[in-house]
Amino acid sequence: MNIKDAILKLFKNLAHPAGIFGTLVAIAIPALIYLAPNIKHRETIRQMDLNWPLPLFAIQFILGIVLFCFLSKDFREWIKGILPAKSVSIMTLVFAVAISIFAGTQIEARHRVQSDESVFMAVAQNMYYNHVSGTCNQGEFDKNNLQCIANSNSFKTKGLSFLYYLGMFLNGKDLHWIFTAEFIMLPLSFLLMFLAIVAWTRQPLLAFLAALLMALQPTVLFQFRSMSVEPLYIFLSALSLLVFKWAYDRNTVMHWAFLALILAFFAQTRQETIFCIFAFIIFALPKLLDKKDEKAPVFFATFTLFSVPVLLTISYFQGFGFQGGEFEAHGHFFEDLAKNWDVMTAKLDKNGNLTNPFLSYFNYLFAIGGIYLIFRAINDARKSDFTYLKILAFLLLYHIQTYVILENVSGDFTIEINQRYSLVMLPSMAFVAALPIAHMIQYFATPTNSTEKNGKGAIIGTLIAAIIFTGWTFHYKQSFNNNIMYNRNHLTIEEYEILNWLKQQPKADRFFIYGRPWHFVGYGISSIHYDEARRMSNSKMNELIEKYKGEVYYIRGLDCWDSQTYHKKAVEHRIATTCDVFEREMDMTGVKNILITNNYWVQIAKFNGRKNYNPEKIISTSELEFVPADSAASKPAVLKFHYDLNEQGQTAANWKFAILINKKIVKQGNYKYGSYDKEVDLALLQPGYNQVRFLVQDMATRSKLADISKFYFEKGNGAIALSDYPIESHTQEWGKMHKDESIDGNKFNVDGQRYMYGIGVHAASTTTFDIGKKFSTLQFSTGLDDESLCSEGVAVEVFGDGKSLAKTPFFKNGELQKVEANVAGVQKLIIKTFPKEGINCSHVDIINPVLIP
Repeated sequence: MNIKDAILKLFKNLAHPAGIFGTLVAIAIPALIYLAPNIKHRETIRQMDLNWPLPLFAIQFILGIVLFCFLSKDFREWIKGILPAKSVSIMTLVFAVAISIFAGTQIEARHRVQSDESVFMAVAQNMYYNHVSGTCNQGEFDKNNLQCIANSNSFKTKGLSFLYYLGMFLNGKDLHWIFTAEFIMLPLSFLLMFLAIVAWTRQPLLAFLAALLMALQPTVLFQFRSMSVEPLYIFLSALSLLVFKWAYDRNTVMHWAFLALILAFFAQTRQETIFCIFAFIIFALPKLLDKKDEKAPVFFATFTLFSVPVLLTISYFQGFGFQGGEFEAHGHFFEDLAKNWDVMTAKLDKNGNLTNPFLSYFNYLFAIGGIYLIFRAINDARKSDFTYLKILAFLLLYHIQTYVILENVSGDFTIEINQRYSLVMLPSMAFVAALPIAHMIQYFATPTNSTEKNGKGAIIGTLIAAIIFTGWTFHYKQSFNNNIMYNRNHLTIEEYEILNWLKQQPKADRFFIYGRPWHFVGYGISSIHYDEARRMSNSKMNELIEKYKGEVYYIRGLDCWDSQTYHKKAVEHRIATTCDVFEREMDMTGVKNILITNNYWVQIAKFNGRKNYNPEKIISTSELEFVPADSAASKPAVLKFHYDLNEQGQTAANWKFAILINKKIVKQGNYKYGSYDKEVDLALLQPGYNQVRFLVQDMATRSKLADISKFYFEKGNGAIALSDYPIESHTQEWGKMHKDESIDGNKFNVDGQRYMYGIGVHAASTTTFDIGKKFSTLQFSTGLDDESLCSEGVAVEVFGDGKSLAKTPFFKNGELQKVEANVAGVQKLIIKTFPKEGINCSHVDIINPVLIP
């Protein structure tokens, strides 16, 4: 029978009432869903996307269990028929366990891609409490309810969220357990992939090597220790292939219906996964339509009906821009392929660690395997053996989805968060890479004239290859320990640090005000956005604080910082103005500052409600004034200044006011409205720089309301500001030295404190002064300026005539170091700064440097 007659026969077998009806249903449902937003029914699709997925998933889940119960005996018999020799099965189990133990002990369990993964969790919480399949962006947990203040449709598919929802009934509403659940899928995916390839090829050694190569890839191991949807994708893809073969062999209505349920849920992992289903359908058609019966219509209708959740999501978000910045999606497919190859074959870094979570050899094996598969498919087809041609065709059809991913969301792996897309391709790449290896081992290990290709020699050869591949992955232990896949995603680090801080706090109900409140909602913690908090009345704020017994917190995170803190190719935009306005309006007490990286801190503050005072008017001060001695009036020389305390009434009833000079209190008491003058005897001052600090605190909330510093230089004893002293020479690796400013030209700011005088340099630097043996002491403070926070650390060392006189330890942002050196008899004074690693962000402030005779 020629191809034309075969196709006509398939259509004839579909041309019966049930077949026609099932086909029409399968076509009509996606067509109508996709068309609806274009004919003014977008709101209808939005509501369906929020309310239909959960009941459809529940029906699908129940039907799947019922069908499998009916088919369980048949499955046991079928699986026994495909199991390979015991030695290969044991070898597979041993390596699956070994790899799982390695991943479980060497990789920390934490988020890979924040926000995306938190969306799945927030949807699961919404499913559990409100039976809604949208993201609960802001919400408050009260008793056994979740009041969602803001619901939104999620462009993420809902399959993973539904599994979380099911698990909540057994494992609880705090979703930290899902790290363990995702990790358990690692050995299961290994075994399922092995069984699926065995079932289709009857080549157990090939199946073992393919599953092994897939599981040994660093990006795979990292993803199975996170909460990404991609591990579920690998698990369901292997399960789908296995069940497909079972249905293909048994060829009954019930088997095909069960496969349709599996494939429909597989389609819920990513929007693009729907495209890989075509490969299954096309290869299933000869069996589905081998006669006029209900197999095809039941399969088509079941698959389409239970694919409705992902179809609704695709329809509602059609035309949505998934990527922005420098690389918009669309039109960069081949460009991205070239970049991705470079990323996946990158050299090791200078410390011998992986630059990216990919092993170069794997990609070269894939390339060799691809050439081998094409050659084998063509050569065997000439001999009327179409096995490998069918495999090649299936893979090409299956990976239409890969094209859609790389084209639709700008799949450029130089954007680290996009590297997760590789898990869609890695199982197929592993199979192709394993082909020539398995066949070569079988060829050389099989005795002449023997037909036993899986004999003892081949098993030993495969075992040796497996040990080499496994050892190669395991020897990158340090790369896994260094979290190379996690530590470049600032949002995941931010959440990790916040949760670590929470673990250290006493157990209590807490409420958070945050730029991405769904992160907290996903874990079952009440949280709202800054804007929502600003809309609250004062009475509502007070009720909230009372309800949570003061455990209400504001978090200034990544979204609050400037444009330099995010990737230029990212779609997100910062909301720093919102945060700045919020902080001006609200009364808060800082409790924790956590340096993340790349120019920003996470700052946690206890929220006390809206300010009922004007912070800019709490205190105003004059400049410090030197008043010489008046011998006629017997008055000594003094330092004089004026200040005004401007707030009055009940607002300031609990406030305290203090003046400190060089950290010594010279005046303190209750804050009281009025204008004041203060004189300080110069005997209280030290040679060089003196800090006069005006401090106002609210004792009721233990919060600092005002903290103003003025500086006075006492030079009567011959002290000289080093920043005013002639510089003999200066070198630095980036930028130019600044006097009384940081390297970026801003006022000095170290750990949130402002300073007025000194020198701004960039490490590494060397500054030389000829001080002519005139001085005995050098004093200054030093720190990394807050304007740039990504330095790995800096040390400062003072030399006198080539001899080291004082040295700081390596310090990072948020640390102020005091330096004092004995420079008696020194001619050439040198101040050097040393970066610990690279020079990035090493903006060193030499603050209040003074030479004292």
